[in-house]
Amino acid sequence: DLLKRRKKKATWLVVGMLLLSLLITALGIFTTTKTESISVTGYSSGVILAFGSFLGLLGLCLEENRKQLLVSAIVFLSFGIIASFFCLVMDGVFILLSIDMRPLRAARCQYYTSGSSYIYENYVTSVRFMKNLHLDGPVMMLLLLLIFQVPCQGLTESCSLKVRSGTCYCCDLYDCANGGYLNNHYEFVGVKSCQEVMSLYVMIWLLTALNLVAFVLGILTTAVLGSIKDVVRKVDSGT
Repeated sequence: DLLKRRKKKATWLVVGMLLLSLLITALGIFTTTKTESISVTGYSSGVILAFGSFLGLLGLCLEENRKQLLVSAIVFLSFGIIASFFCLVMDGVFILLSIDMRPLRAARCQYYTSGSSYIYENYVTSVRFMKNLHLDGPVMMLLLLLIFQVPCQGLTESCSLKVRSGTCYCCDLYDCANGGYLNNHYEFVGVKSCQEVMSLYVMIWLLTALNLVAFVLGILTTAVLGSIKDVVRKVDSGT
């Protein structure tokens, strides 16, 4: 009776852990594919925790090899807890702190698209290169539509910025003197608009919060499965 009661409570806990892990995995993969400029790691913990939760659910439902399945579930959940902690640090500290939303909220960022795939653009160099290839006028004009160097007015000086098609860029965060970052990301490649960057920022915060919940819930689930494993061992030794 004690084992059945614990199994029933643990089943609900493991199912909740499994659903949370699948949500983290789906949201993490979706967030990662939104832009090439930011590498989100939050989905990795979801994959490990989902597999551990699945093994735990099998261990609670099946009679055969229950102890081995529970041990395997505890091991994977332990790795998932460690992964969720690292994802909290990477996404919640390093990535979120490297995104300055003030220019975006002030509508000081611009969006560039040529309507084509991502190509690094340098107007002058490309014209000389195409002339050396002896390309005719229509072909050159078509290629020049894909090649552009945008003007960038920073806080202290102005310059030209090479961007890729489908990029939201913030000149306030670009170092015109050295040609690179100041302290934060100045471009977001692959987005459909600058408004999408703001929704991406919210999704990273949500993914970080879910990893925090998974970290706590994973510890609780591991402890519950460990107690059930001990009860199963005592029952087996008693019989």
